[in-house]
Amino acid sequence: MGKVRLEFFSWVGDTLDIAGNSNKVIMEAQTGENNTVRDLLSELAMKYPRFGQNIFDVKMRKLNERVSIFLNGELLIPGNGLEIKLNDGNILTFLPMIEGG
Repeated sequence: MGKVRLEFFSWVGDTLDIAGNSNKVIMEAQTGENNTVRDLLSELAMKYPRFGQNIFDVKMRKLNERVSIFLNGELLIPGNGLEIKLNDGNILTFLPMIEGG
């Protein structure tokens, strides 16, 4: 087992329904030996219903297109990128996609 640091910015952090929400929410999560990013997203979606509604669809096991995830500073590509195994000390950063024109 290991610990992963989770950093949520902007409205993404609001989906965690944690009292005193701000523009940045930082928390830690325990991970199993072979847990992937997708496994962790599923756990978060089950624990925080708004996260499941707005960020990660548990039934489809798919990330919302309005969110980008970085693992240790590297952008994860939705799909296969979510199958990367997590290691102790990893940092996952959740950012809203930049939209507009």
